[in-house]
Amino acid sequence: MIDRLISKAIELGSKNAVVISTDTIVTSRWVHLKCQYGCTEYGNRLTCPPHSPSYEEMKKILKEYNHGLLIHADKSWLVRYIVYELEKEAFRYGYYKAFGMGAGPCRLCESCDVEKEDCARPDEARPSMEACGINVYQTVRNNGFDIKTLETDSETLNIFGLVLLE
Repeated sequence: MIDRLISKAIELGSKNAVVISTDTIVTSRWVHLKCQYGCTEYGNRLTCPPHSPSYEEMKKILKEYNHGLLIHADKSWLVRYIVYELEKEAFRYGYYKAFGMGAGPCRLCESCDVEKEDCARPDEARPSMEACGINVYQTVRNNGFDIKTLETDSETLNIFGLVLLE
């Protein structure tokens, strides 16, 4: 079944998709700071901090899973789409705990009514790995990917998403 999910990820536009152990996923407190003091969407999206699972919550959640499917693409909207589709597909294959995390702020809606606390598209909206305190750089390096910070805006982005599987 996992091979079918990897094939589906590639078919949907992923550059690469690999099965990883959740033991290789690194959570760090500092990641939240990068959202709070570096992103204009902090507090403005229900999928972003402080509305997303905290570092502490994610650390506990990861203990409930053994594997994940790490997705690599070059656009955050594409990663979110692939993760959404793979989560649905994984559920159909019997991975009833499948849960996907995209990259960057959710852009499914033009704006998000955080006061209402009811997402307009809860079936599709998912937090990003970084919104949940996952150190994306170290996690992907732990799993054989080469990732570095960009020196110029013209460099190709390396964007990652994750579908937790059990």
